[in-house]
Amino acid sequence: MANPSLSSPSNGPDKPHAPVVAVSLLQPRVAVALGVPKRWHHTLSACRLLSVATPIFWGLRIALRFLVADLLRLSNLDHGRDVATITLRLTETALAVIWCCASAYLAFFFTDCLMSRWLINYTPQATVVRLFTISCAFAYLTSWIVYLVGGSQDPGLLLPAWIGIATILTTCYHFTQRKIKIRKETFASISVFSIASFVSMVALLLHSHSTRVGYQNVPLVALTKRVCQIAGRVIFRILGVTREIDGL
Repeated sequence: MANPSLSSPSNGPDKPHAPVVAVSLLQPRVAVALGVPKRWHHTLSACRLLSVATPIFWGLRIALRFLVADLLRLSNLDHGRDVATITLRLTETALAVIWCCASAYLAFFFTDCLMSRWLINYTPQATVVRLFTISCAFAYLTSWIVYLVGGSQDPGLLLPAWIGIATILTTCYHFTQRKIKIRKETFASISVFSIASFVSMVALLLHSHSTRVGYQNVPLVALTKRVCQIAGRVIFRILGVTREIDGL
């Protein structure tokens, strides 16, 4: 009678292996699922995160500088044509921040999927070299796109520059993954691009309507402007921003 009881534990050790097999190769734990030595885990993660550094340096850094400068100019102006121009620049700069974040998300997904495929076909050393190379290529091409479009000098040109970069990233992602069915990441990339497009459309429509004659008397518009002014003053006090920034 002891044999049946001993036969049941023999199936027990087989169950812990199920989670390891069930781990998706598209998840960040792909190195663990493939049995890559632990000494390479931090290096692979760092090389993968390099793709996010490019949108931060060539996008968010420039956009936040434009945003603070335009907020300072807006606080020193009265109602008029200049206010409408600066509010348009603020809207475009805020949308540029959104598209920079979308590009960082798309770049991370794109690099993560490439890392998963490379770890299957190549050694960790070769994968690290490829990740570093593609991050450097992404940074180089991004810097040239921003420079050629003029986004580093004019906030009105920073938005189309990063819309183009996000479009290129989405196209490259779907082109490289066209032979593999990756529904989760495909839907995620489409969702990010769609949400950024929707927010841009709504923001530009709101700005278009808010600058028309008569819309300034709408209570919602007046309340929104008041909240933005208060939020701007709070941000200035927290950051310690002064009028001397950018020659203001």
